[in-house]
Amino acid sequence: MILGLKIACGLYAVLMGLLGARWWFAFDGIAAEWAVQSLSVLGTNNLTADMGSLFLGGAAMIALGLRARQSTWLLAAALLMAVAAAGRLVAYATVGYAPGALVALIVEVLSCVLLVVTHRRMTATD
Repeated sequence: MILGLKIACGLYAVLMGLLGARWWFAFDGIAAEWAVQSLSVLGTNNLTADMGSLFLGGAAMIALGLRARQSTWLLAAALLMAVAAAGRLVAYATVGYAPGALVALIVEVLSCVLLVVTHRRMTATD
């Protein structure tokens, strides 16, 4: 069971890393896919840095968390996703509901559950 959870977390970390790399190195493509526009070079810089760091940082934390006796890092990555999900709910309440963003909310919530469960299983075996 623990091996399956670790594999799922590892695949999720790869996905996060690839998304982060796209924000850093293929901004125009991912910005168009995510319906994000910057108004200036400063806006592009901010989106590249902030979105890239969210995903690459999350991937790094998951990678660190999968090491033996380091699973607390999984909780840090779960916290990032929980805050992103909370921000999405705030946007729903203040800006309005966007059906296209529902999938992202579900992924954020499920990733939190996966990361917390994996951490708990890893620490239960110590």
